[in-house]
Amino acid sequence: MAALVVLWPTLLPLVLLANLLPLPRHGRALELMNWSCNNGSSYAANTTYHSNVRAVLTPLSAITPNSTARFATASAGRGGADAVWGLALCRGDTDRAGCASCLAAVPAVAFGDCRGDRDVAVFYDRCLARFSYADFTARPDNTEVLIGSPSENRVTVDAGRFDALVARLAGALADWAAYNSTWRYAAGVMASGDGFTSTTEDMVHNIYGVVQCTPDQAAAACRACLEALRVDMPKVFAGRIGGRFDAVWCNLRYETFLFYDGDPTVRLAASPSPGSSSSPLPSPSLSPPPLEGKRRNRPKNVAIVVVSVLASLVVLLSLLSFYLWRKLQAKQYTDENDIYSGSLLFDLATLRKATASFAEHNKLGHGGFGAVYKGFLPDGREIAVKRLDKTSGQGLEQLRNELLFVAKLRHNNLAKLLGVCIKGEEKLLIYEYLPNRSLDTFLFDPEKRGQLNWETRYQIIHGIARGLLYLHEDSQIKIIHRDLKASNVLLDANMNPKISDFGLARLFDGTKTASITNHVVGTLGYMAPEYAVLGHVSIKLDVYSFGILVLEIVTGRRNTDVSGEVEESNNLLSYVWDHWVKGTPLEITDASLLGDGHGLSDMELLKCVHFGLLCVQENPVDRPTMLDILVMLHDVDTNSFVAPSKPAFTFAHGGNTTSSSQGVAALSTNEVSISEFVPR
Repeated sequence: MAALVVLWPTLLPLVLLANLLPLPRHGRALELMNWSCNNGSSYAANTTYHSNVRAVLTPLSAITPNSTARFATASAGRGGADAVWGLALCRGDTDRAGCASCLAAVPAVAFGDCRGDRDVAVFYDRCLARFSYADFTARPDNTEVLIGSPSENRVTVDAGRFDALVARLAGALADWAAYNSTWRYAAGVMASGDGFTSTTEDMVHNIYGVVQCTPDQAAAACRACLEALRVDMPKVFAGRIGGRFDAVWCNLRYETFLFYDGDPTVRLAASPSPGSSSSPLPSPSLSPPPLEGKRRNRPKNVAIVVVSVLASLVVLLSLLSFYLWRKLQAKQYTDENDIYSGSLLFDLATLRKATASFAEHNKLGHGGFGAVYKGFLPDGREIAVKRLDKTSGQGLEQLRNELLFVAKLRHNNLAKLLGVCIKGEEKLLIYEYLPNRSLDTFLFDPEKRGQLNWETRYQIIHGIARGLLYLHEDSQIKIIHRDLKASNVLLDANMNPKISDFGLARLFDGTKTASITNHVVGTLGYMAPEYAVLGHVSIKLDVYSFGILVLEIVTGRRNTDVSGEVEESNNLLSYVWDHWVKGTPLEITDASLLGDGHGLSDMELLKCVHFGLLCVQENPVDRPTMLDILVMLHDVDTNSFVAPSKPAFTFAHGGNTTSSSQGVAALSTNEVSISEFVPR
């Protein structure tokens, strides 16, 4: 109890402070803005057209990030009935890594929400891509795919003047992008001293905007394209404090919060509104200067008054700047559904009622943190409540970790934290409820395993990869999970995976890539050798765990399962590696997948086994990054993959390691001798 009293006064300020501190400029999360499936025909999976779509998206994902202007076009099957044309463009402020990770996410929409559509356009905040059965690259018609997305929030006073300022900013940006930028990109800001009140009850002073054309267009064509958007702005965005035109050949966006990286190329200032009482602060006024003959006798305290007034103005301006900065940060990184828009704290009585006093029939499972219960809030929402075991030695530290990390994370493949409750000895975390529970309840259950057809398993692998890429590269803070396993992958109603349990996660700053710890924590079988033996922590630790998880998904076996089907194989890695060496990798496939009639692809299966083995290589330098994995997932040519080396922790009968590393070979089989080893 004493430890809790000491911890809680520092815990909540840490969480709130994390929301106020400025975040890295390149740390904003990848956000899906819009998509369009606008054709009148469709194609089936594993057809020539399907293959051509992949053959177009793969080079676009590879070429675009490496091009100077972050732009590329591609085609496949030209001249045939199944021809496909494609285009990709990254926003002008996006670096190579951000561009690559953004485009790597495009197939998830193309083969998910727009599955089977022959003409698809996908718009993320930092990139766009389109493919079609018609050669749209030959005719830059921006109206083919044009989606207006206005904000729900409005200016409540003088909306006409606000719209005029937005249009003025858009015109200036269009001029700059067309005539001053070879990338056909411009970002800017319009500042208004008067400000505008809005439905969010915030005072709007700055309007930020970005425009962009594809860089292959001539200056005049780009300017005309953007002008067509600008002309339509008043009727689409009338009075809205934010809006976007998502289109292929040119696009436009404005917001009242800073959403782009780098300094603005265009800076404009609005004139004061008619009748405005606001005016620049007058200079400090003193009494008229004395006659020349008396100047030498002027009191010295006049100078003191001048200094005091100026110092007061500096302090006031500093306080005002700090207040506006905080409002800007809150607006920039928080949307109306974010936990900071409401209360992070839950009432214990509410949670007791929601879970029927943590009744046994509401218990969903039990992990290293404690038990998890299902509940219903008064508004009807289903929740999952993690209840810290009172005897847990790590619970307080894990609670702090999950609060500091998960509260700042927002991604479709991460479980969403709703809040926290700490009262007396009760310490609880409240998450969104995911009806299909965890992956292991399906994958390792002989009866439920059949519900995981290959299409679903491939979708799960892809979603986990996207979630890890977000943690490693695209999130506001760089995080290494350290405990990725089947039981920490939750499944929603559509079997989409969501990574959970960040109690053991490790935070890295933007420049740091690795560290060493003497407190090794995690789950046996999923730990990389350099971490389990030497305490080395890097993103390659999660990559290793991901590789183990992929092989479990393909085979339907736990990594600790003993198998004698192949000579000298008595764990999962040995089993898979022996089949790989023998040239029979397809034989490791989960028997429940064979003949399921749900699109089992030998190519996709081989691909997953291949990069699964690449992920579990002994040398972390040899393992791919999660961005590499996403590119492999979308690649149709597995011949371009490097050959994997023998995995770490492969064992022959009798428990003797066959790893090439002497350091690993010396590891005792019970692993008790590892310093401060805390398996879960």
